[in-house]
Amino acid sequence: MKCGEKGWTTAAGTPCQQNIGKNAAGCLWHSKSAAGRLALAMKGGIASRMRRALPATYQVQPFETREDVIRFANAMAELALKKDVDLRRIDSALRAAGLALQAFAQETNERLVNALLEHEHGGQAFAIYQRMTAVTSSTLRRPLPPRRVAVPDLDVVEHGDPATGDEDASA
Repeated sequence: MKCGEKGWTTAAGTPCQQNIGKNAAGCLWHSKSAAGRLALAMKGGIASRMRRALPATYQVQPFETREDVIRFANAMAELALKKDVDLRRIDSALRAAGLALQAFAQETNERLVNALLEHEHGGQAFAIYQRMTAVTSSTLRRPLPPRRVAVPDLDVVEHGDPATGDEDASA
């Protein structure tokens, strides 16, 4: 039996073609009030988003070392490529991992400064630090200069070279 056989129509005015049971008042949409349809639509959207979420049993390991962050990033990449998960959630997780890596880099930088200050206070330690962190020719690639092509002098080509006394060979 079709829902339209009980008098229900679609937005286009045609009879509803949803299959229903003999004793049903109408299909899923036509048997509910406007508030019931709204609740049903909201529930469907939430359910579809949750279907793409990681399970509640998924355990995120704490970022105690850089290797932990790298392992986490690898796991997120695998989930993004192999599973049906929300890529916006993966992006948020990877941004959190990137923030953790920045914190590790800042911590390493602070330890380097403290070691230099313990080693030798003053301007020499600062100079050593600048040399260690400066961009050098070995860490920065510069493009090669363009090849320069010499253009022949047209007077020499047409009339010969007056310094050598050569005449134009084509004349």
